[in-house]
Amino acid sequence: MKSSLMLFAVLLFLCGCSNPVKLDMRNYSTQIKFLTEQEQDVINRWNSVSGTHFVNDGYMYQALDTYIIDNYDQFVSKLEKIQPQTKEVQDLHAMYVQGAEKQLQAFKLMKDGVMKKDKDIMNSAYKIMTDGRNIERQWAAKYEEMMNSK
Repeated sequence: MKSSLMLFAVLLFLCGCSNPVKLDMRNYSTQIKFLTEQEQDVINRWNSVSGTHFVNDGYMYQALDTYIIDNYDQFVSKLEKIQPQTKEVQDLHAMYVQGAEKQLQAFKLMKDGVMKKDKDIMNSAYKIMTDGRNIERQWAAKYEEMMNSK
């Protein structure tokens, strides 16, 4: 009788935790919440010195040199330390890391291009940045899908 109750308790516990991907996604969401906010702060700063907000090369260079690259590098370092437990979430996370690494590479290249006043370097940086953003958009869509389905 005791062993039957023990077996029932174990089965009940296992049924309650039967979806390890969902549990891993909850944990992952908690871990990345503050990191995505940190990333958004850096992206907002970048947007304030680029595109329609571009003032001059010196202003962009200063923002890249004093804030954007250092803070984005810290973000990527923290992002790389996250280690999801399930293959599905690991694959999802790898996508985010890949996109973030491309954007960091683009920021560094952009700084070099601005410093050298080299449009070819800057165009390469924009292409890499676009690739990184596209990967992050794919990550965000997959993240939402996984949060809503599992």
